[in-house]
Amino acid sequence: MPMWLAFGQAPHPAVSTHILLTGIQTGPLSLVADAVELIVLALYGVGVRRLARRGRPWPLWHTAVFVVGMVAMWVAVGSGLAAYDDVNVSMHVIQHVLLMMVAPPLIALGKPVTLATQAANRANQVRILKVVHSRVVGVLTFPVVAWFLYYGTMYVFFMTGVYPYSVAHPLFHDGTHLWFFAVGYLYWHPLVGLDPARWRWPPLVRAVSLFMGMPFEVFLGIALTQLPTPLAPINTLANTHQAGDTFWILAMVTTGGWLAVVLFQWFRQLERETVREDRRLETANAENRAWAHDLGIDLAPGLTVPWWRLAELERQQQQHASHDGGTGTAPEEPGTG
Repeated sequence: MPMWLAFGQAPHPAVSTHILLTGIQTGPLSLVADAVELIVLALYGVGVRRLARRGRPWPLWHTAVFVVGMVAMWVAVGSGLAAYDDVNVSMHVIQHVLLMMVAPPLIALGKPVTLATQAANRANQVRILKVVHSRVVGVLTFPVVAWFLYYGTMYVFFMTGVYPYSVAHPLFHDGTHLWFFAVGYLYWHPLVGLDPARWRWPPLVRAVSLFMGMPFEVFLGIALTQLPTPLAPINTLANTHQAGDTFWILAMVTTGGWLAVVLFQWFRQLERETVREDRRLETANAENRAWAHDLGIDLAPGLTVPWWRLAELERQQQQHASHDGGTGTAPEEPGTG
């Protein structure tokens, strides 16, 4: 096997920069995962090209964040980092953060569901929307359910016997990677994702949800640093404590970054709403000025009359015209303001 390939478990817990940076997982499941990731990227590219042929260009930044998210997933399970996820708890923590806190929100920002819906034919569009709006997806993506699944997974995995069991059972360990990503996507999709969703909380609620979750991440990291024994027999106590510090620091930085994204989205939404409100007011003012002109009222530039006052004046003119046989004069022009 070439020296730059790292298959399975690393030879010792001490991290080798050579394996970490140039290693590639070559196990059967790792190769299957690589193939799936390449197929997903290819399908995403096909969707982008199909929309381009229809004259509907897909924003480049959506493609960029989606690709970065897929790369983050590969780094977590297919690179040299994955060679240490059993023997070095700190490396496993980094893998955990990539699978739950980095890859899912990036992929959600890439709007894969929207792209698939717009690029598919009518029959496939109906199928996709049925899945998105199904009862099962609705329950799993309900923010409260996703919140407990997300943080519950962290505590159950590290604070019970799940982690040492996964170390001793490689197939189960590989299954936890898929679970981490799935739970992460369910959690982050309604928070930062841009695809249509059954549940879409206001930005302020999303920001509060993220902020409320941060102490739980810190508590978990601190709990790991206080363990009297290693997480698993293959690990050392020092590495377990180091993993706790690594977890809460990375979790704070990552969650804080996504909190900033949510706040940015909120400000953008407020900006768009302000622009829409300004346009609505401009349209209403133009209609009021035209209405006033029809009633024989000439307004100075920039001034208008409230609609209820115009309605009252119009009613007065109609009553006056009926009393005078349609030859009456218009009432006195009101004050402007």
